[in-house]
Amino acid sequence: MFIFWDNSNIHISGLNAMAEKEPNQLRELFRTNFPNLFALVKKDRDIDAVYLSGSIPPPNNALWDYLRKMGIQLQLLSKTSEGTEQESVDMSLQTMMLRTAIDHIEQPSTIAVLTGDGAGKQLGEGFLTDLKRIKAMGWNIEVYSWKNSCNRYLKEYAEQNGKFIALDDYYYSITYLKEDRYNPTGKPVRPSTALAL
Repeated sequence: MFIFWDNSNIHISGLNAMAEKEPNQLRELFRTNFPNLFALVKKDRDIDAVYLSGSIPPPNNALWDYLRKMGIQLQLLSKTSEGTEQESVDMSLQTMMLRTAIDHIEQPSTIAVLTGDGAGKQLGEGFLTDLKRIKAMGWNIEVYSWKNSCNRYLKEYAEQNGKFIALDDYYYSITYLKEDRYNPTGKPVRPSTALAL
């Protein structure tokens, strides 16, 4: 199994989910719990490789070092001078997906993608189009995404041709706030000690 993680897309979309789940909380307190999100995708399966693509800055070197110790291979690219993310962040992850599928074409297994970005299909590029190519090579595909921001064509394709896993269903286990939060059961949920974005 190979995991491809679009960090910026998952984090920013998680902020949108936070607005629905915890509308009175400050966005600046939102954090992704990387170990729990990784465990959600991995389950009890063997992992061949995990690739995470993101832009710098943020976060800090401590987080990147922490992720490397988890066995995650990082693809970090600089933001533009305007502070926006370059398209090359997505493209680097998509290129790695295709290379992986081709390099293991004799023994296809599962490719899991954490993203919500399906843009580019009209141009024959992007996560959706590349997942179609990979599926045609005999791979199983899984898409992990926030429902509120997942490209609808990407979601539909994953549902019909593989698996779509809504991260919203795991919100309280894969995210935390920098300060204490209370979940719908009324029980306090303490912030994780793990480093997170």
